[in-house]
Amino acid sequence: MKRLRKKNDENPIAKCNECGSPYLAARSKMASLCPECAHILYGYENCPHEFKNGKCTLCLWDGSRSAYINQVMEQ
Repeated sequence: MKRLRKKNDENPIAKCNECGSPYLAARSKMASLCPECAHILYGYENCPHEFKNGKCTLCLWDGSRSAYINQVMEQ
C-alpha cells in the first residue's frame, strides 16, 4: 500500500494556480499548475491518480477543477 507523501524540503507541496488544489511540485511539469490542469490546458503527461481519502496518493491532487477547466473539458 502506498502512503500519502508528506511535505519535506526535497518534495514541496505547491498550490495550483488554476484549480487551487495542493499538489507535489515534483509531480507536475509546470511550476504553477497541478498535473491535472497542466494536462488539460497544455497536454503534459498526467499523473495516473490513485485516490484514497479524497486525494491522489501519488501527486496529492484533490479532484478540484476550476470553472474554466470544466468549460475546456466540455468542448
